[in-house]
Amino acid sequence: MLKFAARTATVTALSCLSLFAASHRNGPLLLEDQTANLNDLYAFRSYETGRSDRLVLSMSVQGFQNPDNGPSYYKFSDSVLYRFNVNNSRGLDGNPDFVVDFMFKTLLRPNPTFVSYFGALKGIDDPGIFLYQTYVVAVRNVKTGSTVFYDRDASGHLLSVAPPNLGPKSTPNYEATFGAPSVFTLPNGMRVFAGPRDDAFYFDSAATFDTLNFRSPAPVLSGSADSGQGAAYPAAADGFAGYNISLIAVEMPITLATVDGTLPTDPKAANAKIGVWATTQRQLVTVRPSPSDPVFYGEFQQVDRVGNPLTVEALIPLPLKDYWNRSLPANDQQFAQYIGDPFFASGVLNGVFGLKVPPAPRNDILGVYVPDITRIDLTIAPTPAASQNRLGPLAGDNAGWPFGGRRPIDDVVDIGFRALAGVLVPGYGVAPNNQLGDGVNSNDVPLLTRFPFHAAPHAGYLHSNISGTNGRGTATGQ
Repeated sequence: MLKFAARTATVTALSCLSLFAASHRNGPLLLEDQTANLNDLYAFRSYETGRSDRLVLSMSVQGFQNPDNGPSYYKFSDSVLYRFNVNNSRGLDGNPDFVVDFMFKTLLRPNPTFVSYFGALKGIDDPGIFLYQTYVVAVRNVKTGSTVFYDRDASGHLLSVAPPNLGPKSTPNYEATFGAPSVFTLPNGMRVFAGPRDDAFYFDSAATFDTLNFRSPAPVLSGSADSGQGAAYPAAADGFAGYNISLIAVEMPITLATVDGTLPTDPKAANAKIGVWATTQRQLVTVRPSPSDPVFYGEFQQVDRVGNPLTVEALIPLPLKDYWNRSLPANDQQFAQYIGDPFFASGVLNGVFGLKVPPAPRNDILGVYVPDITRIDLTIAPTPAASQNRLGPLAGDNAGWPFGGRRPIDDVVDIGFRALAGVLVPGYGVAPNNQLGDGVNSNDVPLLTRFPFHAAPHAGYLHSNISGTNGRGTATGQ
């Protein structure tokens, strides 16, 4: 069992807390700009039946959404450009070759009420959706500058945002009536989705931020605590259970994302691997001529980015987080001193818990995080949903993070704990390094096995919070 080193001051543990865990609070400035605050990026070969030749990208924003937070609920910002970046050449240098942008527009339909949604809604075109959002998708080849815009699907329907899940009276049979119909097929064969979803991220954030006050059996997992469902609340507590996020997702043919437009089969080929990251951007100047609406001017500037999970949370020092969020992956070498000698490994795992960890420079971590892009080996076949392992490559399931991209099921916290402890470095993949975990082993509700893969959003009328740990949550509106 791990024990605190007697010489370690409490301040050491406290100083690390702002550096670990994807808490959905990715920098001080973003606390003031939640609609541009990226939470997680998912990128993987589709494991939906019959669609393994497709690539799925999704980003979540505006975390910790209380499902019953009416009357306005949550929305995408009309002034934020949400972008997927794909790097498929030059050895994956962190510069985009292909981007997909989402831009939103809000229509407040005339009505005499004080609410955004009213009555028993019958579908995504119901006139009772008073706060009605649509969006435009722009697909751009960065090399040629060629850009194609889509505001309607292949059938001519406006691309619209799924409404929130209010409850069984207002949004009955949510997924069949509102969720699935909000998946649109574009004329170019892509599928897109935008709207509220259950937050697929799972992690005992409260225990970690209470000065590493882990609940038994964490932080060293063994037997069924590691391979099984995981402990029920209160032995484990998923701080993200019962909350929603706003999800943007796109599914495309893999050939659209590769450098030569072909489906790779050889892992050594130039087109075998791609890198992906998401960004949010705002125009340079905002003028608020009250009482008139704000006016925006100038070029779009990056506000936030996310590539791999845990980067800004676990590896970037607090004073540099906002600067990191605005910088480009191509320039990530400037952060190598922090990533190659992570304080969480040297100051916490070694300094606090006394674990033996690899010495700096940590080339195993640098190879993943510099540049900070989620890498996908497109020659790795997707693992069927029923056979997926939350520990991904650490458990022989190479279709998970960090080799095969990142799927919603991937337990990036436990994988990250163990990777920082050095399990991928010869001689360090031993107990307890390879047993570290927070005790939360799965999402609070079952994931979908089809696009967009995140579960339906929790209903405002009924939702579970931390008691829904490890798959014991209340699935509403499925």
